Amino acid sequence: MSWAEFQIRLFAFNRAEEKELLKIRRLAWTSFIAPHQDPKKLRGLRENKWWVIGQKQNIRVSEEHKERFIEKYKEYLAKTTHARA
Repeated sequence: MSWAEFQIRLFAFNRAEEKELLKIRRLAWTSFIAPHQDPKKLRGLRENKWWVIGQKQNIRVSEEHKERFIEKYKEYLAKTTHARA
């Protein structure tokens, strides 16, 4: 199988998986807003926001977390270089 054929099959597989997830999300959403829920109270909560599928989410990382990651990564690199030597 060539790389191009693999990419085409991968695209089709991902599309089928997303379609299946949309079905599951619909079923879960329907069971969530079952008759015991008041739809007027759920105005702000939509199916798309409740379970995001196929969309990239913007994840914001604080500067504190970035600095901590860089610090820990430097410690990791220091340990691995000493272990090799």
